Amino acid sequence: MEIREFRSTDLDGYVGMSNSSCRDDPDFKEITAEDVRRNILDSADYRPEGHFVAVEGDKVVGKGRGIWTPQALQARGPVGWMELLVEPALLGTDVEKGLFEKIKGYLGGHGISLIQTRVDTRYESRVRQLERLGFVKSEYQNHGMERNPRGVRQVVPPEGFELRVARIPEELEIMLGVFNKAFATRDRHVPISMERLRGTLPIRNPSSHSGIFLAVKKSDGEVVGMVMSDIDHAYNEEHKVRRGGTYSLAVIPSERRKGLGTALLMKSIEWIGDRSMDAAYISVNVANPDALSIYRRAGYKTVQVFQGYELRLD
Repeated sequence: MEIREFRSTDLDGYVGMSNSSCRDDPDFKEITAEDVRRNILDSADYRPEGHFVAVEGDKVVGKGRGIWTPQALQARGPVGWMELLVEPALLGTDVEKGLFEKIKGYLGGHGISLIQTRVDTRYESRVRQLERLGFVKSEYQNHGMERNPRGVRQVVPPEGFELRVARIPEELEIMLGVFNKAFATRDRHVPISMERLRGTLPIRNPSSHSGIFLAVKKSDGEVVGMVMSDIDHAYNEEHKVRRGGTYSLAVIPSERRKGLGTALLMKSIEWIGDRSMDAAYISVNVANPDALSIYRRAGYKTVQVFQGYELRLD
C-alpha cells in the first residue's frame, strides 16, 4: 500500500474508485475524467502537492485533498477544506488514517489551523467518518428544499422593474458583479471568481440559459438582481426523478425588501414547471434568514440538511 501525490496516470482509477465508493451518497452522480479535469485539475486554485491517492498495486483505493485559497485566508483567516474518500472496506483502516494525516500535514504546513467541511446528514457513512476522525458539528447548516413547480401564476415584478433573460456570455461580468455585491453583506464572504461562475451548471448547460433571469431598473437599465435555473439531466436520470434547480438568487442591498427576490424566485420556478419537472429544488444557508423566509413563503419544504463539521489543528 502506498500513499502519495496524485499523478495524471491515476486519473482513470481515481474516477472509477470515486464512482464505486460513494453510491450510498443520497445525491450520488457518476463523475467522468472530464469532470475531474474541469473541476479540480484545471482550476486556478489547484495545488498538486495537496492532492493524494492511496494505491494498492496498480489500483487506486482512496483519495484525499487539502484545499485552501489566498482569498479565503484573507476573508476568513486560517481556514481550509478537505475531501477524503476510500473504498467502503477500508473505512476506519490505516488507509483512511494515512490519507487524513497527509491532508492535515499539508494544510498545517500552509498555516491552516481549522479544517471545515459539510455533509448531507442522510449520508450516514460520511457522518460516521467525520466523527471518527475527530470532527465536531459547526454552526453552519444548509437546507435543501423542494416544492411542486406547477401552478405558478404569471410573475409580475415590482413597479419600476422588469425581469428578462440574461444574455450569455455577454452579461457574465454584470452577473458576477451583482452576485458579489449582494453577498458582500455576509460575514466573511469570499467573492466568487469568473472561473467559478462559468463553471456553474446553468452556465455550462446552454439549454438552461433561458432560465437565467435578471432584475433590471426601468429608469436606467441597471441590473440589480439575478437568478439561475437548471435541469441537471444526468442527476435526474441517475435518481429516476424529474427535478429542476434554482441557484444564485441575489439582489443587491439597496434594492431589497421590494419583492424582487420573490419575483425572481417565482420566475425560476415557473421556468422549471414549464419543462414538466415534478420538483423545484433550492438550497439555503440558515444563516440567511431573509432567504429562508422567502423560500418558506413560496411553499418550499426542507428535504435534506447539510451539516457543517470542523476540526482544529492547533
